[in-house]
Amino acid sequence: MTEEPKQTDREEKQAEKKESKSDHRSKLMNDMIKGLRDFGSAAMDKAEEYGKIASDKAEELTKQGKIKLDIHQLNRSRTKLLSELGEFVFNLGEEKNFKKLAEHENYLALAKSIKELDKEIQKKETQAEHIDLEVSNEDKG
Repeated sequence: MTEEPKQTDREEKQAEKKESKSDHRSKLMNDMIKGLRDFGSAAMDKAEEYGKIASDKAEELTKQGKIKLDIHQLNRSRTKLLSELGEFVFNLGEEKNFKKLAEHENYLALAKSIKELDKEIQKKETQAEHIDLEVSNEDKG
């Protein structure tokens, strides 16, 4: 009879050990799951933050690209007008009619258009510089 209670005690102790190990494993598993959730949440927050930064940067680059394209197109128009002006002055030179150059309608219109383009180009270049400064200040900060 003494063997039966010893065996039962042993079985109970083994069951308690298994239960204790099981509780410990369960706690470890719960801690690990909580840690993974926290990590996932932090990773999502960082991903959102980096996504916003990338979006802002793309918007700035788009603005810069548009302004630079505008400047390029304005310069092409200016070059075309200068070419027309050169041809006009050349033709006047052929006719030896330079004295009335400043009074000629074509000359005045071309000169006015070129000056307006110069102002527009300067304005666009200033815009581009401001955007470049903003981007460089954000990169530093």
